[in-house]
Amino acid sequence: MRELRIGENEAGQRLDKLLRKYLRRAENGFLYKMLRKKNITLNGRKASGKELLKEGDLLKLFFSEESFQKLCAPLTPLPEEKKREEGRAKAEWEGEAFSSRIVYEDENLLLFNKPAGLLSQSDGSGLPSVNELCLSYLMEKGELGREQLASFRPGAANRLDRNTTGLLLFGKTLPALQELSFCLKKRTIGKYYLAVVRGHTPERGRIEGFLRKDPDKNRVFLQEEASGGAKEVQSEYRRLFAGESGEQISFSVLLVHLISGKTHQIRAHLASVSHPILGDPKYGDRDLNRLLQKRTGLRSQLLHACELHFPKLPEDSRLSYLSEKNFYASPPRSFLPFLPKKYRLPEGSRLF
Repeated sequence: MRELRIGENEAGQRLDKLLRKYLRRAENGFLYKMLRKKNITLNGRKASGKELLKEGDLLKLFFSEESFQKLCAPLTPLPEEKKREEGRAKAEWEGEAFSSRIVYEDENLLLFNKPAGLLSQSDGSGLPSVNELCLSYLMEKGELGREQLASFRPGAANRLDRNTTGLLLFGKTLPALQELSFCLKKRTIGKYYLAVVRGHTPERGRIEGFLRKDPDKNRVFLQEEASGGAKEVQSEYRRLFAGESGEQISFSVLLVHLISGKTHQIRAHLASVSHPILGDPKYGDRDLNRLLQKRTGLRSQLLHACELHFPKLPEDSRLSYLSEKNFYASPPRSFLPFLPKKYRLPEGSRLF
C-alpha cells in the first residue's frame, strides 16, 4: 500500500487525471474498477475519480509493491546505448555550464539563457533539452524528488527553435507554470528578439499575415488570407543600426517585438520581406550563409530572445512580485562581428 499526500503541484487536478500520470501503464477501465472496489481511496472514502484534489488530501492505493513496479514503469524505456548517449550529451551542460546560464531564479520559476544547439524540450532524439537539464538541476538541489515527478513535471512555458538563443521561462510549480502559460497565451508578457538580417531595412516595420505550417517539412509559409488552417501572425521591428561586412554583405541589426507567437514566425516573417536572418538554414540565403561560415564561422541563425517584460499582475497573483519587471539576456559571441564595439543594446520597451 502507498499513501500520497496532495501538495500544491497536484492540487486543482481531477483525481483520475492524477492517477493516469502516477499509474502510467494502467488502463482507464482498470483505474475506475479499482476506485469502485475501494482499492484506491480519497481521504479514507470511496471516490469516483471526478473529484478535484485539494492540498492536504490523502490518497491511498492498496496494491502490492510488484503491481506498483509494473503500473509505474516508463511507457517507452530507452535502449541502453540511447541512455549512454543521452547521458554523455547531458554531461556537457551539467554543473557550472548550466548554472552560469541561469538569468534569474526563485521558488516558482527559473529563466535560462539558452545557447544554440540545445533543445527547449525533448524530441526523443536523446539530445539534451532545457527541460531535462532543469529537472536534473532541481533534483540535484533537493527541490524535486522522483516521486513528485509521477504527478507533476516542472517544465518550460515557452519554446525556442533549437538554434535560436535566449530567454526561456521554466515553471517549477504547477501554479507558476499555469500562470506563465496563461500570460503567454494572452500575450501579456512582452517578448523581444535581437536579429541580424540581410540588407538595410527601413527604420521601423510591421509585418502581418497568416502563417500556415507544413508539419511534414517542419516549415511555415506566409500568406495573405486565412485559408488552409493558417493562423494570423504579427511582428514589428525597430532597426538599431545598419552596417557592411566586406564588399558583398550589407546587414541590419533589428530589435523585433513578437506580438503573436507561432513556430518560426520571426524567421519566416523577415524572409518574406526579403530580409532573411543571417545564418538561417531553412529560410535564409544559402549562398550568403556559406560565405559567412567561411568568414566568421557562423553556423546558426542570428536570432536571440533578448528580453521578457512581465505585465502588471494582480496582487493576488502567485507571481505578483514580478509585476512590471524586465529580464535581459546578452546575445552570444556569434553576434559580435555585427555589433559595434562597446555597443549597449537599449531596452525594447523604450523602442516600441
